[in-house]
Amino acid sequence: MTEHLAVADAEALNALTLIDRHAEERPDHPAILFEDQRVTYKQLVERATIMAHALKALNIGAGSRICLIARNSPNYYVAYLGVLRAGGALFPINADLSHDEIAYIVNKTDPALVLYDPDCHQILSDTWNKNGLDTPHHLIDDLLAENVAGGLSLDTHRGPGDMAVVIHTSGTTARPKGVVASDAMEVNSALALIREWNVQPSDISVCALPLSYTFGLFTASFVALTAGASVLLFKKFNPVHVLAGIERHGATYMVGVPAMYAMMLEHVEQTGKQYQLKSVRFMASSGAPIAAHIKERFSQRMGLPLLEYYALSECTPIFSFSLNQSPLPPFGSCGRLIKGAEVKIVDEHGNSVPDGTAGHLYVRSERLMSGYYLDPERNASAFEDGWFNTGDLAYHDSEGFYYLVGRDRDQVISGGYKIASAEVEEQILKHGSVAQAAVVGSPDDILGEVVKAVLVLKDGYQLTESEIVAHCKEYLAEHKVPKLVEFREALPTSPAGKVLKRQLI
Repeated sequence: MTEHLAVADAEALNALTLIDRHAEERPDHPAILFEDQRVTYKQLVERATIMAHALKALNIGAGSRICLIARNSPNYYVAYLGVLRAGGALFPINADLSHDEIAYIVNKTDPALVLYDPDCHQILSDTWNKNGLDTPHHLIDDLLAENVAGGLSLDTHRGPGDMAVVIHTSGTTARPKGVVASDAMEVNSALALIREWNVQPSDISVCALPLSYTFGLFTASFVALTAGASVLLFKKFNPVHVLAGIERHGATYMVGVPAMYAMMLEHVEQTGKQYQLKSVRFMASSGAPIAAHIKERFSQRMGLPLLEYYALSECTPIFSFSLNQSPLPPFGSCGRLIKGAEVKIVDEHGNSVPDGTAGHLYVRSERLMSGYYLDPERNASAFEDGWFNTGDLAYHDSEGFYYLVGRDRDQVISGGYKIASAEVEEQILKHGSVAQAAVVGSPDDILGEVVKAVLVLKDGYQLTESEIVAHCKEYLAEHKVPKLVEFREALPTSPAGKVLKRQLI
């Protein structure tokens, strides 16, 4: 572990402390690599300070709420760190949300200002016009171009309990929820992953995820920047561009959702193209369970480990692989419990379940959010005697490894049977013609629900409903076999890459 991370009391730090330290100790080290741009730590901190001065000139200060609507670029980090340096809290909004969804978050936040980039000008204009918004907004580039008095120094007073960022979840089941992250939560969470993954300044983290969500802004970016490493940033995910970028820059690790790795694998298998990935230490998957055979084929084809970990926007990390321990988690496991968090797995009556039995997963942790932003009803239902209900089903084995089964709401209840969608999806994906699969419950007058499978086939492949049913019967009990099969060109996904199952029923 590098000396600069030997911090006696992480909670005494704010979200800027370690990044500022890297700018002092290694000013010319690249913080961000984006297309043809190379932004050093010195440049990143200087630009963020200029942004903070510009915000101060607009009376943005301690406790101010700032929304950000922008695409991935270095200026996203500049805006984020500039807002923090001015004493405010950032509320990122994904530009791919509908006008109504964007307006919902803006109205709920009631920000002092909305920042945006040129790519999102039309989105912002249309949203404001359609929804009658009058919230002040400024182009990021204009604020950075202003000659604000004050130079490159700025006294920043942030405490561990200050609200740093509020990221609204992707809303796969309902209206987006605003997850409140304090400075202490951000720093403690980052240091936990840095320790488990041995992130060093020599590392290059791949970020092809939207920065408007925790996975992109925190896991793929803030963790690396806190460690003094570099972020290889992409405007959006494209398997060819990402693999070529890893090869070109010698990236050392990547975090992503299962669909990303499935698309990368499909590209390599179909084209036969070889990429030089010797620089990569690991690739990590989270956000949803990844089919074991996809994981195994990926590791074999790419020649590097694809490992799972488990985290939530509300609490990160919870379970993870550790590069300090052996053995690595077995296929299907998302790792061991990370120090600083406690979990319990219980049945429907609140009783602990034995090894190997799936139950409802609860967590409490020093890295747990304080609550959802202005959402007392959801807070009341999410917390129980200090325990947070993750909404996930999981089990653990006798070796201390944990396995995520699926969402407790991601079940099909058919004729009294409770069927985990993830289990059926994994078996369907064993068929060589299927690229993606999503399983939902379709209403049925007699059984309540029946299993419905929505499939995307690989290019050039054909498959019938009867063929996939016959395939499933080889692996699944009769009550788990899909009764309905639908083929689509693509599955609907949220901007964060999660399948919107509510649109498939």
